[in-house]
Amino acid sequence: MANLPSLRIDTGEIRLAVNDDPERVIAFNPKDVVFVERFYALFGEFEKKMNEYETRAHILDRQQDVDEHGMHKNAAARLALMRESCEYARKKIDNLFGDGTSQKAFGNAMTFDVFHQFFDGITPFIKKTRIAHINKYTRDLPSQDATKKPKKRKR
Repeated sequence: MANLPSLRIDTGEIRLAVNDDPERVIAFNPKDVVFVERFYALFGEFEKKMNEYETRAHILDRQQDVDEHGMHKNAAARLALMRESCEYARKKIDNLFGDGTSQKAFGNAMTFDVFHQFFDGITPFIKKTRIAHINKYTRDLPSQDATKKPKKRKR
């Protein structure tokens, strides 16, 4: 079977190196409808979860008692909430992009800023590909001006 012809299929996968490091590559396919559905659903999940975390953070922020060192007495609870939020985001990113993606992208960083940077970097690739994909299939459709009324037929 050495002379068997080969079929090459472009699935649309995009591979991005994190900070130009070829050992830290993130791959995803913005042409894959299931991936895109899950990507946008993740934003809805994040929004709901972040609202929950914000509510809990506001409750903690109302408690302004400090100890003899001037530290908030609930500092441990505040840090635990931040850790929980970051671990949740990392888990969801790994569920969508594949196990280990968070470690490749963020290393051991546990800050909200890295998640914003991640999605700010990924989203344009998805939008661009989706727009091009949609245009490919809609450009040959006849255009209709919805503001024009159909002409009346003469009798």
